Amino acid sequence: MNNSPASIAASYAVAARVARQAASSFYPSFWLLPRAKRQAMCAFYAFARLTDDAADAAGEIADKRRWLDGWRQLIEASFADEQLPQAFTSRDASPESLQWTELGIRILPALQHAQQRYAIPPTLFLEIIDGTLADQQDRSVTTQRELDTYCYQVASTVGLVCLQIWEYQGEATQQAAIDCGKAFQLTNILRDVREDLQRGRCYLPQSDLQRFGVDPQRPADEQQAAWQELLRYYGDRAESYYQQGWLAWDGIHADGRPMFSMMWHSYHALLKKIRQQPLQVLQRRVRLSWRQKMNIAASHFVPGYPRRLAVVSPRRDEEA
Repeated sequence: MNNSPASIAASYAVAARVARQAASSFYPSFWLLPRAKRQAMCAFYAFARLTDDAADAAGEIADKRRWLDGWRQLIEASFADEQLPQAFTSRDASPESLQWTELGIRILPALQHAQQRYAIPPTLFLEIIDGTLADQQDRSVTTQRELDTYCYQVASTVGLVCLQIWEYQGEATQQAAIDCGKAFQLTNILRDVREDLQRGRCYLPQSDLQRFGVDPQRPADEQQAAWQELLRYYGDRAESYYQQGWLAWDGIHADGRPMFSMMWHSYHALLKKIRQQPLQVLQRRVRLSWRQKMNIAASHFVPGYPRRLAVVSPRRDEEA
């Protein structure tokens, strides 16, 4: 692989374009970072975006798994400085697969540079891909322990990569980032309950569905009271993780704190909206308004903000 300064710079430019064109609500937060860290976040975002797009695309599951397996091998070989495997997309692959492969090759120099510069454990990238591979199967979560494992794979690993880029101190900061990832993913799960049910999936554990008397096969409007209690329970659980996740603030380098805060406040505002009326997630996709998003974003570019939260709720004991 050509890792000359010009090649790396061109790769970072491609990654930045991917991040910008994705129109993610988090992209403005990248500008709260110094240039080098912003470039690294763009490279990581491009990797995560490509991986998610390949996993979520329409098409045969076997084809998507084949591509993701090849992508995993390419990432692993790249970070180990081994000879890269041959192209993992067959000649009769879909146009989308060919585009994913081309984009992956183009962002790889930047991703490798960022990984080395910030000493990001390669296993974190592999775990992210493993999470998307697992999600290609019919998802049936049985216990809270299984849910925690899933949230770690698809979200907490992202937080740990961000920590490396932001720079941090202390194992407690790592645990807080793991909890923050769980908070974000539980928020996603609550927000997407309706859409997931329509796809025949439910990420809330079967043990808790039974405990609260919810049958995902029955119409939700016939069991609103049960759904209300279940959604409240997981809203409270997510809130506990948010409070624990905020403790990462103390260990993050000063120039990474604003981005962390903006991400935290954005997701937390969404959870707060869900908790106000839990049953609304069964009717529509809950979103923050444009004004709410702009207020959160703008406040983080004001000197002196974000402020340290004054009170953190006690940690809730996790249930198996």
